[in-house]
Amino acid sequence: MAAYLETMNITLKQQLIKVYEKYGYHISKTSYFLCYDPSTIKSIFERLRNFDSPKEYPKFCGTFAILHIRDVTTGYDSSQPNKKSVLPVSKNSQMITFTFQNGCVATLRTSGTEPKIKYYAEMCASPEQSDTAFLEEELRKLIEALIENFLEPSKNGLIWRSV
Repeated sequence: MAAYLETMNITLKQQLIKVYEKYGYHISKTSYFLCYDPSTIKSIFERLRNFDSPKEYPKFCGTFAILHIRDVTTGYDSSQPNKKSVLPVSKNSQMITFTFQNGCVATLRTSGTEPKIKYYAEMCASPEQSDTAFLEEELRKLIEALIENFLEPSKNGLIWRSV
């Protein structure tokens, strides 16, 4: 691709900006928390599955409205007409993905090999939203809300590690 773009006197960065302008900016952040107590990890995820009442996932994360939830551990997906995940169920690991009304998507999941709870957060903006500083700040606020409202590191004794 780089060689082809060079023949047109376009850099990779210029082409990426064209893609962002056409499809929207995508910004992502990942990190994790260490948790050496398997029962704490299980408790965190069970709380999310029974947030305000039994078998009810959260509708908000702080001030951020949740549009859809996919729980690969249980096979639930609120975006599907039958509420069943199209992804394979994986009962041996914890993984819940939240799609927010503002275009953010965040996944909380455990590591299969280490005592970690990982998060992956992505802002998928519409092409009209080109203010990257605003988008990055929105993603930062959402991650902060995700950590404080869903993972509760102080209460659960989680040790944060930035990636």
